[in-house]
Amino acid sequence: MANDRKATERSLLVFSLCGGVFFTVLGVTWGLMIQSGVILFDGIYSGLSIILSMLSIIALNLINQPDDHSFQFGRMAFEPLVVALKSVVIIAVCCYGIVTSLIHILHGGAPPSSSMLGMLYAVISIAICLGCWLYLKIRGRGMPDLVQAESEQWLIDAVVSAAVLVSFLISYLITDTELDQLVPYMDPGMVVLVSVFFIRVPLSRFVSSVRELLMMSPHDDLHSKLETRVHAIAQAHNYKTPVVRASKVGRDLAIDIAFLVEPEQGKVDIADLDRIRAEVEASLSELGYGLWMNIVFTGDEHWA
Repeated sequence: MANDRKATERSLLVFSLCGGVFFTVLGVTWGLMIQSGVILFDGIYSGLSIILSMLSIIALNLINQPDDHSFQFGRMAFEPLVVALKSVVIIAVCCYGIVTSLIHILHGGAPPSSSMLGMLYAVISIAICLGCWLYLKIRGRGMPDLVQAESEQWLIDAVVSAAVLVSFLISYLITDTELDQLVPYMDPGMVVLVSVFFIRVPLSRFVSSVRELLMMSPHDDLHSKLETRVHAIAQAHNYKTPVVRASKVGRDLAIDIAFLVEPEQGKVDIADLDRIRAEVEASLSELGYGLWMNIVFTGDEHWA
């Protein structure tokens, strides 16, 4: 089952990579052909997504390798590291698009040579991007952050393509009207709007990945589930409220649990403690993450 999941994850990343190659060629060629900055921006983004998808595949290969002397706690940090790197690159591209488009606007705009060809590109792009997004979303349901980040890239690209369509449609409608002087500003103006919209998702991903790399506490919902499950097991065995510390790193949870043993509970049996550890492992495994657990039993709150 685990091998099938890894194979599926790899195939989805390769699918996204192939889609990125296609859209790079399509966007750059079409953008240069009709002198459209927003289409060229879309093509450049797709080109970067090829490199980013390759990084995801490399990270997946590293993550799936067994622990060794150099990585005694596994390679789980590679996943948030790659997601953070991908986010930084996308943020940089968005900032570049904003700056260059503002320069074009200040210098009188940059009208495309054909609004009709621009709209045709946008329609083709929307259809294919939505198809890729749905495929990754459905096949990748429940998959780790690497696949989720790829899916989000295609959704964002679909939104960008929709914005491109609106831009060319407006340009077409106002050509040869009293608003004709606005046509040169539509293309760079849409790049600015698209870039501002674009930048939100990678910013959110970047913050989340940095939190994981810094081993910060997972989001409140996940931490609440952890505490609820561990507290239920502690209560069932008549232990005081345990201390639960956790951090989500990639597809793994690093968890430290300290059960406080009361003096009146007398001597404890190692086999009984191991059975409680097994209960905790079985319960937390249901959350769908890999587990790195340290479970201790102590009668001194200082050690908890």
